[in-house]
Amino acid sequence: FWFKGFEDKSTHSFLYRPLVDKFRKPPLFVRAHSGPTSFFDGSYNPEVQYWTAKGFFVAEVNYGGSSGFGKVYRERLNYKWGIVDSYDCNALVLELIKLDLVDSEKVVIFGNSAGGLTALNCLSYGSIFTAAICKYPVIDLKDMHYNTHRFEKDYLNSLVGDYEKNHDSYICRSPKNRINKIKKPILLFHGKKDSVISYEQTLKIKEILIRNNKYSEVIFFENEGHGFKNIETKEEVLKKSMQFLKNALNI
Repeated sequence: FWFKGFEDKSTHSFLYRPLVDKFRKPPLFVRAHSGPTSFFDGSYNPEVQYWTAKGFFVAEVNYGGSSGFGKVYRERLNYKWGIVDSYDCNALVLELIKLDLVDSEKVVIFGNSAGGLTALNCLSYGSIFTAAICKYPVIDLKDMHYNTHRFEKDYLNSLVGDYEKNHDSYICRSPKNRINKIKKPILLFHGKKDSVISYEQTLKIKEILIRNNKYSEVIFFENEGHGFKNIETKEEVLKKSMQFLKNALNI
């Protein structure tokens, strides 16, 4: 049973109402896509259906820089990755709260890879989000500059700027360097065979996260890389995520 939801063209986002009424007002599950210049197209996604079946309102945000909405919109992210993307996610949440569609005290943001940077920065910039769930997140732009795979070599020159001239931007927009400012629960997943973003980056912030943030957890998978393939892993991610949100959102 699949409920597609609807596209909000004013924000370039896809919104999915809950399939069941489990709450007086539904919690909000915001999804920030990876890329970060990719996009959501509203196509079927079993994870979205999982969360709507649990009573969540799901929003897929095509923040500034997303492809498919014209050159000007795509170029909104130039030199502003880590700023525009987080701002647009915040703006959508505020609009949904204003429309009285979701519970303002139960807002979680999800992102994998580049979307993880967006999600973690959303928590460090303000208080609107209650928690975050990330898979193999980008947390250190400096490390990404030096170690990213060859297909994305120099990609950051347009997203953040030339490294030598914009070194401070690489530092201040990296979640790794803002992690002590985050006091909200975070759940992180990372595969130890990830050749794009080393799991050791996530390992470096594990102790800080768990010490500073109640309910936070970091989970590693021995045989997964950048993008989880095994069905058992995907099931474990959903199971752990639901357990995490029951505690973090008090549901």
